[in-house]
Amino acid sequence: MDTIIGLGKAGCAIADKFAEYPQYLTYKFDVGLKRTKTTFPMKDHQKIEDYEEKLPSLKTFLKNIEGEILFVVAGSGKVSSASLTILEYLKKHKVNILYIKPELSLLNEIQAQLEKVVYNVFQEYTRSGVFERMFIVSNEEVAHIVGNLSIKNYHEKINEMIVSTIHMINVYKNNDSVMNTFCDLPVGTRLTTIGMSDLEKNEDRMFFSLDNVTDIVYYYTHNKDKLESDFELMSKIKQSVASRKEEGTRVTYGIFETNYEQDYVYCLNHSSVIQK
Repeated sequence: MDTIIGLGKAGCAIADKFAEYPQYLTYKFDVGLKRTKTTFPMKDHQKIEDYEEKLPSLKTFLKNIEGEILFVVAGSGKVSSASLTILEYLKKHKVNILYIKPELSLLNEIQAQLEKVVYNVFQEYTRSGVFERMFIVSNEEVAHIVGNLSIKNYHEKINEMIVSTIHMINVYKNNDSVMNTFCDLPVGTRLTTIGMSDLEKNEDRMFFSLDNVTDIVYYYTHNKDKLESDFELMSKIKQSVASRKEEGTRVTYGIFETNYEQDYVYCLNHSSVIQK
């Protein structure tokens, strides 16, 4: 993904985290922003539908976008209603959605209704192939994984975990593996979540509880010394993969050499079924 587009407070905060990596060009849309080449200030409206209906033309603003796009949005914000209007300008590009699912218990009735609509619309559009893939992550689930969060750093640490995980998966997708069993996903399998796995505990900690998982993909990353000297590593990986294979679930993996002392295992769960 070469271009990150953040919509709303949550989307813009995550776009800012991606901007810390040189691989990404970031654009932001929200109320109160200062207009620049990559930030677009939206007018504040009382009516939710006005964010879509009264959005000015973006043809000039988005004309220089290239490559694959990751569109980041949380459905509970009023500005999220402008999502499809913005994305209409990007229909010639390969677009992935990163949907940040808020903590539903904290939403008021209007926010909850809007979130439900946006969440379901994105899933339907993704399943039909309008968007390449929809990554779903839950702030609540990620908070449990990160742990020890203060009120002040709550969302910042959650966003750091989401962005760093996506970034590292992107890195390994574009690097050669030591070995792998990767294969193409079925065409309709476009709903995805990400997470981390602990090989020693044989435990996956996903950023969203995805239902009806049909495909699981692992990225095992280990330093050169471990790949050369740990004669039990291959057996542990095979046993872990085998334990995940249930009827109807396909599991693939790749093993990558890194310069890090610590081992990291990244995981993706995929489904073709609309998530409730």
